[in-house]
Amino acid sequence: MSISHRASASAFKVAAWILQHVPRACVSIAGNCIGRLMMLDRKRLRITRDNIDQAFPDADAGWKGAVVSGSYVNLGICLAELMILPSMSKEELLRRVRISGLDEVKSRLDQGLPTVLVSGHLGNWEWMAVAAGLVLEHPLVIVTHTQRNAVLDALLNSYRTLHGNKLVSMHNAARSLVATMKEGGVVAFLADQHASAERDPWIAFFGRETPTYAAPAALALRMHAALYFGTAVRQDDGTYIVNVRQLPSDDLDDSPESIRQLTCRHVQALQDVVTEHPQLWSWQHRRWRSPKPPSTNAHDENRHATTTQ
Repeated sequence: MSISHRASASAFKVAAWILQHVPRACVSIAGNCIGRLMMLDRKRLRITRDNIDQAFPDADAGWKGAVVSGSYVNLGICLAELMILPSMSKEELLRRVRISGLDEVKSRLDQGLPTVLVSGHLGNWEWMAVAAGLVLEHPLVIVTHTQRNAVLDALLNSYRTLHGNKLVSMHNAARSLVATMKEGGVVAFLADQHASAERDPWIAFFGRETPTYAAPAALALRMHAALYFGTAVRQDDGTYIVNVRQLPSDDLDDSPESIRQLTCRHVQALQDVVTEHPQLWSWQHRRWRSPKPPSTNAHDENRHATTTQ
């Protein structure tokens, strides 16, 4: 473990302790400052600006600049709010995150029917996941990306699992996810990052094709699970509204083309929300970084989809 990784984890702990002991009104102010400090990373800032330029080519420079800064502020606020989770009661969290549409998921749990939840890095996805588990009174099994900093990764995950949610690494998730589905549980994905250029389907997002994780759709269709989509949209008072809705899949089977179609549906659902609230999405991701390889075909998509079995 490098010294820099240990230092980063220690800095996070100190900042978290401070934020947990200041008035809640100071948390968003601190998050705003954190987000603007992140803009000092010039490489990531260039990626952010380029993504927004290509997604909204006809927008004026002033509007794009506001989306860039707003996106960074959202990241900072999300991080600051994650830091205070250990000091929040369940009641406080559920006052701050109001979720509608989980009644159907709750009914499925009661019947022993499996469910897949899909979202993206928009608003405060961290609070949303914890709040959803509380509303359902049942843990979500969340697929995560492992951070390079193992100490910080373990610390962040301890916050994410405070109220019962379970985490599985995307690199060895298949067995756990299938077991959860067979038990009639709930699996959750953040499916808006760059996937495998060779194995995953290429789906248009803001008019540009990019490899997109097939696993949520493949798991839902293979295991006869309903797929629901929702995002946490920040309100002017600092609370969040999450509207969860089922995406149609009754017309689909578990073929590669059906997996592609269901993937398109949740990608379009995310694009619609990002279009309405562009400053709340994390444009810092290198979402469109790969050129499409000539070997990408249905066979490759099917090969990747079978990893969920």
